[in-house]
Amino acid sequence: MKKIIGLALWVLAFAVPFRFAILDTDDLVQPDGTINQVKGLISFVVMLALLFTGYALIDSASPKPGSDDAHGH
Repeated sequence: MKKIIGLALWVLAFAVPFRFAILDTDDLVQPDGTINQVKGLISFVVMLALLFTGYALIDSASPKPGSDDAHGH
């Protein structure tokens, strides 16, 4: 179950916040010509948090080498 949640977080990290952080910088331009960099920064930090949380969930779901669970006992 942790592995599925981790993969879903990875998909969410690349689908939602990654857009404004790196790709769609034209959407960050305000009507007066200035760029709202705070929205991009927050999006980038959220993307990193989702990536690392997803990695932690996936890593904790896999059996560790040398444990009894890895041998199927």
